[in-house]
Amino acid sequence: MREKITLTALIGGKADYRDYIGSNSSNIEKLTGMYTFLRKAIKAELTERQSQCLTMSLIEGKTQKEVAEILGVNASTVNRHLAAAKKKLIHSVIYYNGGYR
Repeated sequence: MREKITLTALIGGKADYRDYIGSNSSNIEKLTGMYTFLRKAIKAELTERQSQCLTMSLIEGKTQKEVAEILGVNASTVNRHLAAAKKKLIHSVIYYNGGYR
């Protein structure tokens, strides 16, 4: 049986996947592969605006309100972009894991 790797377990609100690995080299290989896959999925699957919202909130640590002010939209719009991005990435992760959820 394959070990499950979910989006939440991988990034859980942090940008650096190394926060989630131990010294076990198989974990490093799995997470490095998943991190690379997610970077590609973000570019291929998300709209520009979804990618901007995701980058600013997860990588730069900005709040939804801060992201909204920068982009000139409502915070609820940022929330919808983040929800759509999460849904798309979760589907990509499920596909990457061969259908395992």
